[in-house]
Amino acid sequence: MALVIGSMFAAGTYMILRPSLIRVVLGFGLYSNAANLLLIACGGYSDALQAPFLRDGADGYMDPLPPDIILTAIVISFAVGALLLIVSYQVYVDHGTDDPENLPRDPLS
Repeated sequence: MALVIGSMFAAGTYMILRPSLIRVVLGFGLYSNAANLLLIACGGYSDALQAPFLRDGADGYMDPLPPDIILTAIVISFAVGALLLIVSYQVYVDHGTDDPENLPRDPLS
């Protein structure tokens, strides 16, 4: 699991450093998915823990907080990804390119 998470962070970093706005959006998507997997791996299931209000023969227990945080992070990353895709599309429509190096510079700077 650590190799998968590490490779997702590495692929996200590689994509963010490429000169294309769509690849930057996909890189941020990989980052958010890798962070969600990291939260799952850190707050996972354990057979040693017992649920506080179940009978003695009940199975193992998982802390309910990490799945709640992950669900919230998935919703937020979906919204941010949609916003970034809309902004990238609008930049492409306005300027005809998604390469940040070929976009016009601010004349005030």
